[in-house]
Amino acid sequence: MLENVLYYKKAFLHFQKVDANYIHCPTNEEWGRIEKLFRFLKVFFDVTNVFSGTNYPTANVYFPNVLKIRLLLKEELENSDNFMHKMAARMNEKFAKYWTNFSIIMAVAVVLDPRFKYEFVEWAFKKVYGEIEGTNELVKFKERLDYLYGAYVTEASTTTPRTRRRSSRQPNEEQVDVASDSFMMDFDNFSSSKSYVAAKSDLQIYLEEPLIPRATNINILYHWKTNVVRYPILSKMAKDILAIPISTVASESAFRWSSFGLL
Repeated sequence: MLENVLYYKKAFLHFQKVDANYIHCPTNEEWGRIEKLFRFLKVFFDVTNVFSGTNYPTANVYFPNVLKIRLLLKEELENSDNFMHKMAARMNEKFAKYWTNFSIIMAVAVVLDPRFKYEFVEWAFKKVYGEIEGTNELVKFKERLDYLYGAYVTEASTTTPRTRRRSSRQPNEEQVDVASDSFMMDFDNFSSSKSYVAAKSDLQIYLEEPLIPRATNINILYHWKTNVVRYPILSKMAKDILAIPISTVASESAFRWSSFGLL
């Protein structure tokens, strides 16, 4: 409705000039307030439309969109306009409890988007908390991310079926006891003295690879399906997390509540 009002702003101003009986035209101050209010609420409207998409959006879209609201409220709380400041303060009071108890799983979901990965969470936390506090929050997040991944590693190791051991002896193959051969034992001593770098995990390999260009339009579930061989454990984790529903609230209700400062 506000968008329609602004669209016809010139018409209202024209009526005010040509019709002496038209006395209900908003003042310049009121027009300015309407414009500010429109820009402010449009962010909520756009985010609500994303969350209530008919294609059932995956969980990776949650964190970036909630971040938009968090940064918008932060900006308006510093606004010198008393009207916008008061409205943002009421809304932030309600929003803060959701952000404080923010489900870390949704931040993990954005890490599993190859266009954002860990870098997005790092950038977001520093935007919200500042450099020092943001770094501390990142440390906590990384610990939880590693813990979650470790749980999947443990599950994978306990559910992998054991293969039956087969004899390596081939028909008519002559068996040579190389273990007691002093020549080969010298090799054993040499090889044991070498230091080897531990194999990297799925998660480490994934995070070290460069980001896919952000403008790339990808089907995130299909992406992980096609990378199951490269990341057998991480792909299982992605399948579970990205399928988490991000909203069960009707879009009309969500926007109405946010508009009145109830979300």
